[in-house]
Amino acid sequence: MKNRYILIGFLLAVAVPAIAYRAAAQQQKLHITMAVKDEEGRPVADAEVFSGDARARTDANGKFTISADPSDKIVVDAPGFGTYSAPAETFETGGALTLKKEDGLYGEKAKLPAAFREVAKGDLVGAITTIDARKIGKYDHTIWARDVLGGGRLLGMLGADRIRGIGRGIDIEDLTGTGTGTVVYLVDGLPRDITTLRLSEIESITVLRDVNSAVLYGSDAVNGIVSIKTKRGEAFKKESNFSLNYGISAPRELPRYLNSADYMTYFNRARQNDGLSDQFSEETIAHYRDGNRYRYPDVDYYSDEYLRSVKNYFDLNGEFSGGNDQARYYADLGWNSAGSLLNFGEGAKARNNKFNVRGNVDLKVNDWIKTAVNVAGFFVDNKGPRGDYWSDAAEIRPYEYTPLLPIALISPGDQLLLGRKNDVGGTYLLGGNSNHTETPFGDGYSGGVNERVERTFSFNNQIDVDLEKLTKGLSFHTNISFDYYARYDQAVENQYSVYEPVWSEDQDSIIALKQYGKDSRPGTQSIANTYFERRFGAYGLFSYDRTFGGVHHLTGSLLGYLNNYKQQGDFQGLKQAHAGLQLGYVYNKKYMVDFSGAYVNSVKLAEGHRGGFSPTIGLGWLISSENFMSSAKNIDYLKLKLSAGMLKTDFLINGFFYYDNRYGTSGSYNWYEGGRSRSGVKPSWGDNPNLNFSRRNEINLGVDGSFFNHLLSAEVNVFYDVYDKLVTRPGTEYPGFYTDFIPYENFGANAYKGAEVGLGLHRTSENWSIDAGINLLYTDSKRTKVDEIYNDAYQYRKGRPADANFGLKAIGLFADQADIDNSPVQSFGAVKPGDIKYKDQNGDGVIDDNDQVYLGRYQAPFSGGLQVRVGYKSLTLYVLGEGSSGSVGFRSSDYYWVDGNKKYSEVVLGSWTPETKNTATYPRLSSQTNDNNFRTSSYWMYSDTYFQIRRIQVTYAMPRAVRSALLMENLDLFVDATNIWQFSGNRKIRNLTDKAEPNYRTFSIGLNASF
Repeated sequence: MKNRYILIGFLLAVAVPAIAYRAAAQQQKLHITMAVKDEEGRPVADAEVFSGDARARTDANGKFTISADPSDKIVVDAPGFGTYSAPAETFETGGALTLKKEDGLYGEKAKLPAAFREVAKGDLVGAITTIDARKIGKYDHTIWARDVLGGGRLLGMLGADRIRGIGRGIDIEDLTGTGTGTVVYLVDGLPRDITTLRLSEIESITVLRDVNSAVLYGSDAVNGIVSIKTKRGEAFKKESNFSLNYGISAPRELPRYLNSADYMTYFNRARQNDGLSDQFSEETIAHYRDGNRYRYPDVDYYSDEYLRSVKNYFDLNGEFSGGNDQARYYADLGWNSAGSLLNFGEGAKARNNKFNVRGNVDLKVNDWIKTAVNVAGFFVDNKGPRGDYWSDAAEIRPYEYTPLLPIALISPGDQLLLGRKNDVGGTYLLGGNSNHTETPFGDGYSGGVNERVERTFSFNNQIDVDLEKLTKGLSFHTNISFDYYARYDQAVENQYSVYEPVWSEDQDSIIALKQYGKDSRPGTQSIANTYFERRFGAYGLFSYDRTFGGVHHLTGSLLGYLNNYKQQGDFQGLKQAHAGLQLGYVYNKKYMVDFSGAYVNSVKLAEGHRGGFSPTIGLGWLISSENFMSSAKNIDYLKLKLSAGMLKTDFLINGFFYYDNRYGTSGSYNWYEGGRSRSGVKPSWGDNPNLNFSRRNEINLGVDGSFFNHLLSAEVNVFYDVYDKLVTRPGTEYPGFYTDFIPYENFGANAYKGAEVGLGLHRTSENWSIDAGINLLYTDSKRTKVDEIYNDAYQYRKGRPADANFGLKAIGLFADQADIDNSPVQSFGAVKPGDIKYKDQNGDGVIDDNDQVYLGRYQAPFSGGLQVRVGYKSLTLYVLGEGSSGSVGFRSSDYYWVDGNKKYSEVVLGSWTPETKNTATYPRLSSQTNDNNFRTSSYWMYSDTYFQIRRIQVTYAMPRAVRSALLMENLDLFVDATNIWQFSGNRKIRNLTDKAEPNYRTFSIGLNASF
């Protein structure tokens, strides 16, 4: 209720003054009515008209009416046309204005972001994709920038952090124990985290996929670049845009665990399988099945007793922009607030609030110097109960304790009851026992509040200097950024008691209590889990761009670039610096050549090897401009592109001093009759002063075109990449006793090949508009050089995908002891009937790690996205779908791998017994650790193929009469749904999370308004 009043107050505070101001501003102005036509005299509908505070839009006849000060400029802008700008006093009421069609390849609006510059679409030679975020926001109210990157919306993107899937699966486990392959995100030209960035702040998103387009960013560019440009104010276009939406999120899938009685039944079965006696009697199980739930607890942590069916959220956002020839501004302010699924204690009041503010200012210092300052802040206040409810819910068995003890069942004279300092609403005491002195319900009701605080600050300063006085086409640019992120938890940590009941033998009443812990509310605040990151980036750039005789277009850039990133606990920090060079030539807008290279520097390598040059070249041929294509009337635009190059990088070396000797400790050595001891020293690895950069070598061939009067568009690229000189410790090159002395070397290599296809359909009529697009990506990989020696050919990783999964091939479950006796010996512990049986791949009569085989890929070779936007008059329907095929996953969490005293999920219902040996869907249960069953094997493998409707939105644009009455330029209402449907044979597995908050599908309703 409180939030509702806040929302209403916010809207009134913004809307009422804005409406009043606009009404007053209508006085003492020129009132101009004109028609806008194209060069053939046809009316131009839906053109935007700006002047100072006023905005208008042409109707179906191309007419508009606007009020403006005589000294103001009027700006007319329409899609597909050039922008017209002139003083208001030059416009004549009743007259007509002619807009010229803009060249879709070389017009001002056809300029696209590239590395450190803007390039006309007709001159592009690299594999570059750009989307206009302003347009997306008109029909898709996705809030966060990262959500826009996924879903197959961008050609070549696989998920939100992988370009073409290349670079994934690179084996650098010796260095980091993980892997790499993520892209680098740039915001306004320099590296940044994008998790705090709203879609509303963004003007465009550009993906630089090939090495030619990305190499100027140096080592960081090895896996591609995603470059984001934030919005800026436009001269004489004053805009105020607001959005508000409210939504609910429902879990896509919740874990299902056995109740107390069923757990006890199946745990007894597990003990029987181990040759042990039952732990729970039939009488006990009956009590837990039908008895008093306080005496015989049966806690379902995912039930509606503790969780809501949905959690809510609201989002407010405002944008303000404008300015003139001398100064322009853009500001964005937002508030996103999400509730919690928990429905008790502090969890019911939990709220995650996110606030953002951005200010971008552009200033014209004089005729030859311009500067821009960008400042952004992001503030998170996530308040909720202490503890980790979701982890506890997945681990605590349902019978272990009673969460809440009714006071009504406790003997009223009990001294602990009378002396209590804490209860729950005067109705319950917190339950527990010696094993559970802290519980998720104690944390929720009485443990206090934990508040996660996050602060992000970003700053940019850009300076552009026009050096035309020295030579035409020459300019100089600088960009300096500073980013800081800090996080900490502040908590009021209360202590609380839990009580274990002593029940009457003949009735359901509590005759005594056992207390664990104490009740204390000190009211003091503690700070924990502190963390920070900071980044400094800068570049200086000389740029040359000039056309001679209207035929010869020359471009050139000389770049100096540096980046310094540090996080808490990282003493070394990441330091990067390089120089870049770009030279381009376009002849007669037909033939293009681009040479781009970088001389990269590394602090991760030894002196003498810290520098390396990365050359690339791109070629383009605009075939549609050739005379022999003049008869091909259905081809609007057709270009052939070829790029190739080599990029040296230390990005894949996630550490320092691997070129030098490193030593560690070894054992403990005693002397002085055992009274003294010291650890020994031994080498960790040997030195290699010749350790060098890894490399990405690539060739890319592409075709880009538009057909049938822009009805269809297409882009196709095929690529081949080789990542070589990968850093590892090649043990196969040295004797076995040399293990501790083996140095890191440039040894491994992986190859990637694939194709990407983007198709678009664009059609408009008087009342209808249709835009549809499909993006498809195929990526295959192969490890071509691997440090390995195996006894059998099937074990070799060489020739397999870089993202290969290896494991044992399961061939069923052992039927009985005879089956075990007649099978190869399995070396992962004693096996019994019902355990998983594996295939003996090498025929040596023993099942061990030597029997691991290739099982499948963890990255999908086929992926894609589908977008459809259909408009009819004032209604617009937008649908975004995505899918992938060819990858596999493994059910390997504790939800599936159940042994020992772990909590039992519903998967055990199909567990093996002698009676179900022909139908069992799960191995035998064991109350002991079972290393044989729970290891990577085909038994736990599943197909990860899926297609899902990621987003649906319906938008209604209010009629012009309603907007005019409210003094609004636009007023759109929308409803949307996210992650609504998924088609997959393993949908439940894909959607399920355990030990973590669930995945959600979301529904919302909202409005967008502009003044």
